[in-house]
Amino acid sequence: MREKYNQYSFNYIKKLIQIGKKLAEDYNSFDDVMYATDYNMEELKFIAMGFKNPDFIPEIGTFYRIGEPRQDGYAAYKSSWNFSEDRAEDGVSVVTTAWLNSMKSVFFNTTDEKIKSAGVYKIMGFALPSVGGDDETIICPLDWAIKTKIRTRNGLKKAVRL
Repeated sequence: MREKYNQYSFNYIKKLIQIGKKLAEDYNSFDDVMYATDYNMEELKFIAMGFKNPDFIPEIGTFYRIGEPRQDGYAAYKSSWNFSEDRAEDGVSVVTTAWLNSMKSVFFNTTDEKIKSAGVYKIMGFALPSVGGDDETIICPLDWAIKTKIRTRNGLKKAVRL
């Protein structure tokens, strides 16, 4: 059995986002916030969400992705990698109906064979106010991903629609 997922609690993350929104009223740039506060880098990531997105309200949802996210070695997931821009995304990329129906999913070869090989994982988290390099939804996971029995593209489309 896996250990507890060590991401901050959703309530603490929401608190950090609110702090960022309030700091936006007092500081001209996020760099100023970084130098004026004693938050660690992980906390600052969530504070920045609020600072840069004053209308952002995170909501927990269930998402699906092809392949299990990579672990960071500290009981959490690494951000997805954007190969076209050679950089980390802001979080873990997930599948949406719009993405599945786009040419980008064709480019990334989302065939039944690939889906069956990589597996489809269900993961709880919240969508971030940014998107990935190929316009996919990016989430902040709040728990471990669970492998589903989905083996086909049509099965994935049905699950994502629910």
